Amino acid sequence: MRTIRLFLAGDYPPIGELLVLPDEAKHYVTTVLRARHGFQLSLFNGDGLAAQATLMLDKKQAHVRIEQSAVDTRMESSLSLLLAQGISRGERMDISIQKATELGVKAIQPLFTQYCEVKLDDDDKISKRMTHWRQVIISACEQSGRTLVPQLYAPLTLEAWLAKNPAGLVLDPYQGLRLQSLDPLSFKANTQALLIGPEGGLSPSEVSQSIETGMTPVQLGPRILRTETAGPAAIAALQSLFGDA
Repeated sequence: MRTIRLFLAGDYPPIGELLVLPDEAKHYVTTVLRARHGFQLSLFNGDGLAAQATLMLDKKQAHVRIEQSAVDTRMESSLSLLLAQGISRGERMDISIQKATELGVKAIQPLFTQYCEVKLDDDDKISKRMTHWRQVIISACEQSGRTLVPQLYAPLTLEAWLAKNPAGLVLDPYQGLRLQSLDPLSFKANTQALLIGPEGGLSPSEVSQSIETGMTPVQLGPRILRTETAGPAAIAALQSLFGDA
């Protein structure tokens, strides 16, 4: 019998006790996944707590019976990475967020940059987009086995974000160090940001401004990558060099 992996926020009851599934989770498990009474579920709350549970169905509600639970962060990388991603259109932004989550980033900061073509010009649009992006993150955690859900920050302009003096790397296809030239000890000491431009990339002035605030320019190689490729490629390389290896 297959095991279903499900994000369920909050604390879990003691072993042997029942927990009511919220309506949205019940619909997903019973209607979308067509799980039946007795199916095994692997739960995680996004803060590191994981539990094994059994699905219990009746005519009105869906419960899960907790079989075992413990804090489990074995899937998390020792490398603390923040993806600072220039907001791209539609599916490209979803792919960037999804793959970054699968690859183990700790946080994601969407950014409005000079070449950004996405207009989120009121709070309602931002809220709806944030809700969508968070669901992309949760789904990627469910798929990849992570128990910690990365922090998703509200979108900022690049200037506002740089004013916080973030430490880390700015990806530039025309200049910079190769990733293997970075100092492992200094790179792993604190949270490191990885700044990626949107479809049109970062402007020369934005790259210069990032370097002036202390970020290190890096390049991946001779080819220019799409925005939804650049972030995951850089994260995978950094994890291999400094994190998951």
